[in-house]
Amino acid sequence: MFIKPHRRHVLTSGLASFAVIGRAWAAAPATIVDGTTIGREKMLVVGQDAAGRILAFDSSTYIEGNPIGVSDVVAIGSYCGTRVLAPIFTKGVKAVIATDAGIGKDEAGISGLKHGETIGVPVASVAVMSAETSNGRATLLGTISRANAQARALGVAPGQIAWEAALLLAKAPAGKSIPTSPGAEEAPVVMETTPQGRIWATPGSTAIREKIPNDVFCSGANSSRVMSDGAIRMAAKGAIANDAGIAPKNSAVEGVFLLAERGVPAASVSTMSARLGEGLSTWNDGVISVANDVALKLGVRIGMTAKEAARLMLAKM
Repeated sequence: MFIKPHRRHVLTSGLASFAVIGRAWAAAPATIVDGTTIGREKMLVVGQDAAGRILAFDSSTYIEGNPIGVSDVVAIGSYCGTRVLAPIFTKGVKAVIATDAGIGKDEAGISGLKHGETIGVPVASVAVMSAETSNGRATLLGTISRANAQARALGVAPGQIAWEAALLLAKAPAGKSIPTSPGAEEAPVVMETTPQGRIWATPGSTAIREKIPNDVFCSGANSSRVMSDGAIRMAAKGAIANDAGIAPKNSAVEGVFLLAERGVPAASVSTMSARLGEGLSTWNDGVISVANDVALKLGVRIGMTAKEAARLMLAKM
């Protein structure tokens, strides 16, 4: 029997990532030591010297409008997928640290590691259960799970605290702008149209700009508060996204429960069932792992396909 988790409890499940905890945080810089979120649209300068800066953002979606460049190491509370890192690579940075989101189906949660290696950018990921999702400070207090060849060459290794890895990455040569496509699924797609409304597949909630008050969307992004912000902005009827490994304090699925407070049905699919960053995979492959009370009352159940859940949300709301 499934018991709905409170969003401030920690859930664990079969995760492909790992966390090696045990290093003291006593020497962490004062800018990150409290581990609180940075805030919507905000950039935190964690440290700065003649070689450049170490920057942190709660979400990659908050980078737009903030100045980042070739002397910067960027840490984000988003997952380490090519789709997520593409705008950062395009702007040009020294290096990137992001969460591994439980690695996920086809290792989509860390696809940015390989792509970074291909284009020569050092990239490292943080174990999902070592850091809250959508929290840039927590990312830097998390534990490195994997690093690409360029990051390893600078001394980054699994088991390090991420802010220590950031200091090593700051020794990298200046970056350069490398135009990077987010991938094939660049636009939201309507999968079904009914008299009750439409069901969308979208890489993330920010990709749909219009109001969709009669519609449900299936997102490839995580289910954090950034997802709920997008659902509220769109006035969506219902929402489904990826659980991204759930993470401490249920932070990767927090948006599911925030939407319940507004009476909106929402659910997450297991990161091992659907590829992160691909709304089409959420729709075609996703299996529900978390659901809020509003969705449960409509008949959504853990283990149900995303297609079944989306159709219930559309028909019964």
